[in-house]
Amino acid sequence: MPVNWPARIVYFENYANRQKMKLKNKNKSLCSSFGLACLLLVIFSVSMDASWAQGSVKTIQFRTHIIDDSLIGGAFSNTGLADMDGDGKLEYIMSSRGTGKIYVYKYHEPGHWSRYIVGENPPTDAGGAVLDVDGDGLPDYLVGGAWYRNSGDLQTPYERIVFDDDILDGSIHDQVVADVNGDGHMDVITMSDRNNLRWYTIPDNPKDPWKRQDIGAAVHGGVAPKGHGDLDGDGDTDIVRTDVWFENLDGSGTRWKKHDLGPFMPLPEGEPSWADKAARSWVADINQDGRLDVVQTVEEMRGGRVWWMENLGPDSGGTIQWFRHEIAGWDRIMGGLHSLGVADFTGNGKLDVITAEQDWQRARPGAKGEENPRYYLWENLGVGPSWSNNPKVEWKEHVIADVNLGGHEIVFGDVTGDGMLDIVGKPWSPSDDNALGGKAFVLFLENKSILD
Repeated sequence: MPVNWPARIVYFENYANRQKMKLKNKNKSLCSSFGLACLLLVIFSVSMDASWAQGSVKTIQFRTHIIDDSLIGGAFSNTGLADMDGDGKLEYIMSSRGTGKIYVYKYHEPGHWSRYIVGENPPTDAGGAVLDVDGDGLPDYLVGGAWYRNSGDLQTPYERIVFDDDILDGSIHDQVVADVNGDGHMDVITMSDRNNLRWYTIPDNPKDPWKRQDIGAAVHGGVAPKGHGDLDGDGDTDIVRTDVWFENLDGSGTRWKKHDLGPFMPLPEGEPSWADKAARSWVADINQDGRLDVVQTVEEMRGGRVWWMENLGPDSGGTIQWFRHEIAGWDRIMGGLHSLGVADFTGNGKLDVITAEQDWQRARPGAKGEENPRYYLWENLGVGPSWSNNPKVEWKEHVIADVNLGGHEIVFGDVTGDGMLDIVGKPWSPSDDNALGGKAFVLFLENKSILD
């Protein structure tokens, strides 16, 4: 049946003229009242491995609000959730190579947000990160070879500061934050198929050029959103890059040793060469055995898959052994999975896995009613009985949305302040036949789950 949108008004503000624009039909809900599953999109950006609920979830339910469908163009990326104005609440930040703008959305209530333009000319393909670069207590915005200094006022544009002239061409795809050298300060990791995998130290004066250190050869994507952690248990930060991981040999980030992680899905015929080994990666202890594992998805092609690589610990020669556990995608065709989140979404103390199919990269193009992008939650039920040397984690799949709106670089955090994880999502580029008639969009997914 057709989706009917209840009419509401939300106000958007532009810092340049500070004139409010009334936009109708913005509190649009995709829920079971229309015969559709309520939409849930998640990924990273705030506190990623923490349990958020006081008890376990009895009913998983998210109410979806379309907070913007007036955006033009495409190439929307570089997402984050952070308190950008210091009011104690989370704002959503993203940018677009297509429009050349950086947007911040301020939450007032689920169906009422304000949009601000805080910067221009974001020099990156995808990725992006939020980090207090200059130590003033306000999160700044990193995209490609530049960072945007937070003015503290959403109506005052952010100052654009270049830290590496070599990556101002929109060539960066993955950009994540981690303490690579163990000095207690966050560093920045970047990668794409047009640049090496490398990391940057932020100098005392962050307006000076940043020192960079190469880690190894790169692929299009495979470090974001959280492809880093102490994989070998020696107390420092190691780096995952799709089918390999780089051991931080002395903890300083200056010497690296490459190790195999496991075979990756072969590039299907007809797919572009740059998509080879393009993945999302997330380091976390999935089976709670004290060793960090790696969850991954295929991100840039149809036929997406989801799996986790179990860290079995070192063999007699000291080399870490890995065992691949399939989660989804081997028994059916899925769309491109350019989103990945790992967190306890069900309140049982175990880490669940979330992903979403892209709006424009559908599982079954051309099959009417079958091509809609879907959103999935795999509930971690814990380690089940096994007669093998590698007992499996049992997963329960939930199709949490089938509403013909896809997701790309979706992020999660407690936006409403009720202690539960909410989600904000958008597409890379919208599909012509999505639920909004081909419009680009930003969604707020209000967590309305019921606890035991």
